[in-house]
Amino acid sequence: MHRGHQLACAMWALAALSLALVALRLYTRIRIVKFIGAEDYMYTCTGVFFLLFAIFIQVSVHYGLGQNFWTLSIDDTSNAIFWSYVANSFAITGNAMAKLSMGLFLLRVVQARWHKIALWTAVTITVATSIALTIMLWNQTTPVNASWDVLRTPGTWNIRIQPMSVGLGVWSSVCDFFFAAIPWLFIRSLPMSQREKFMLAGGMSLGVIAGACGITRTVVLSRLNVFNYTLNFVPYFAWAGAEIAVAMVCIGIPTLRPLYLKTRGFAGTYSNQGRSNNASDLPRFVMYDLKASKATPLVRHSGFSHVRTDSNISRPTAAYTKARNDSVDDIISEYQNQHVGVIWVKNEVRIQEDVAEWPLRN
Repeated sequence: MHRGHQLACAMWALAALSLALVALRLYTRIRIVKFIGAEDYMYTCTGVFFLLFAIFIQVSVHYGLGQNFWTLSIDDTSNAIFWSYVANSFAITGNAMAKLSMGLFLLRVVQARWHKIALWTAVTITVATSIALTIMLWNQTTPVNASWDVLRTPGTWNIRIQPMSVGLGVWSSVCDFFFAAIPWLFIRSLPMSQREKFMLAGGMSLGVIAGACGITRTVVLSRLNVFNYTLNFVPYFAWAGAEIAVAMVCIGIPTLRPLYLKTRGFAGTYSNQGRSNNASDLPRFVMYDLKASKATPLVRHSGFSHVRTDSNISRPTAAYTKARNDSVDDIISEYQNQHVGVIWVKNEVRIQEDVAEWPLRN
């Protein structure tokens, strides 16, 4: 088994792991949390792109990736390089999607303005540079096929893409470490024990492992000799795939917490407790004249308390809230049943007020 076959086997194993995490995450979000956000769609797309990356690596290996360039036929060298370009395109965009998924996830839960600005900046730069690098990958030469059909098609090299790939690798690793540090800034304000804070922040900071893979990939790429492309670039593709797979593991594990709690019997009513049929509507709050009746029994409804009177009086229009599902609640799960207290949740509040004649105006 030569190095190309070893690469293909490793990528198929990582693809199976990534798709399993995608399936578990979708099951958790759809069946348990009953909410799916943009970050979940991006995570799913990352898994699909990694699968395509593994498929095209297999095709490239079939034509000679992992073997000495100078021992292959001209057709095989051209096909091996071409399909490795296709695989690399999915690796570059898949890595950007993984960063985008994590960025959107953190944007859902952070509160500080500078956190949001920093996250949007990191995500935007990562996506823009990844798209630019993918375009440049296919336009290195004139004509374009001279970059993969090097033995038959004469051409002019317009772009040195290797230094730019190294730069993107450095930036990708910086983003991984930044995304790993952000949870420690906002989780410390949650009403949880120090042990729970450490466990949650640690789970959300596993991206440092992806950052380490990114650094290794960048170092390997910077030292490669392109004159034996089919043999020397195998380590680069191995670390590129490992970086995406590790990123998917690091992003996916924290979101599986509700599934873990359900299997332990802690969150059997997670999706229904304190939630109405319409997840965006909270109970209405109404003001009453407490002097209008002697009887003021306390009534419980959907987890909220209000006062009821028996007198038929006019009252002002109710004020109500519109809530948005936030992933921090989905990750931490319902700790009310586990004597941890109330979880901080970010709400968007809308108040409607109408002028009305009622007994308390005078």
